[in-house]
Amino acid sequence: MPNDKKLVVGAISSHGHELGHVSVLEQLEEVGEIHVCAATDLVNVEDLAGESTRVVGKYTDVDELLKRTDLDAVIMCARPDHAPSIMEKVVSSGLSVLYDKPASTRSEDLRKVAELARKEGLTAGAMLQWRYHPMTLSLKRALAAGALGDVMTIEGKMLNGLLLYRDTSTYSFDPEKAGHGILSWLGCHCLDLVLYLMEERVVEVMAMVGNLNPEKVEVEDTGFLLLKFESGRMGTFQAGYHLRGGKATYDFYLGMRGTEGFAILPYLEPQEETSGGSEVEHTSTYSLFSEARGWNTGGVRKERFAIPHSPVYGGVMAEALFRDFFEAAQSGAPAPAPIEDSVHMLEIIEAAKESSACGRAVSIPAKPPKGNAG
Repeated sequence: MPNDKKLVVGAISSHGHELGHVSVLEQLEEVGEIHVCAATDLVNVEDLAGESTRVVGKYTDVDELLKRTDLDAVIMCARPDHAPSIMEKVVSSGLSVLYDKPASTRSEDLRKVAELARKEGLTAGAMLQWRYHPMTLSLKRALAAGALGDVMTIEGKMLNGLLLYRDTSTYSFDPEKAGHGILSWLGCHCLDLVLYLMEERVVEVMAMVGNLNPEKVEVEDTGFLLLKFESGRMGTFQAGYHLRGGKATYDFYLGMRGTEGFAILPYLEPQEETSGGSEVEHTSTYSLFSEARGWNTGGVRKERFAIPHSPVYGGVMAEALFRDFFEAAQSGAPAPAPIEDSVHMLEIIEAAKESSACGRAVSIPAKPPKGNAG
């Protein structure tokens, strides 16, 4: 932080899916006061406050929270159908907002929030902490140095435990409340990294989505996507509730291939079930092969990362993202995972659903609609 002033932060929840984001605030020395708000009767405000010693205000009405004149920013964990209207109130109050994914059931509704935030010069972005994984950061540096040459393709995969391990009566399997299924609920973590690393928009999607689990739900439990980027580069992405072993069993992987080399990023492997958020501390080995000048003497490079322990939801990656968000909010700079990227991710998911329904490729504008800075 540029000075010693402690931040005053609002924390809004509308559904109680994840009350742990307050624990991240508790861990940050930059944060002085937290004011929690249960935006609906689906949340218990006392539960939201938890054991945090920094919670000094408890609200059950968003408008009442936003009457405070001392708030520096707001974090929000809202059900997708609730999120855009809550964020519009936050941004209209002149406050930057950091939100939990996917933040909307429709790209159109989230785009309106993005436009408003840009008009007001405010920072808005998602809690997508895997951008801070050391493998992601290492590949980002390698790409900037030309280690892979001209990138041709990228492959992403996010698989999770079978539906039999989940309560399918919850809102996350209701299309009116959640919008989509595996693609936006868990697949978004991997799809976001695909977009982050490729650094360009997807302009065409060919996809098949469906329901393959014995337990039938109204949102997709499986999705396979072919992606074409505006430069002509291509990618594949798959997501699904497909793994035996438990609810928190994951197969989370990225691969990138270029004219001078390739990279393999196995974020999570389906060896055993993780719990309590410990998946973010999974030990991973990142591999990079390059024949580019300045890299070719290294052959295949392997780096093994063991993420330091943090007691908070999302671990040290979340701590780093929150810190960078608050710094950006002070100057109106873009968020670590900007809202425009979340809008585009929903555009891709919507195109995938349309493609699957009509059996053909679906185009997305190479430039975002007027008024969006994506």
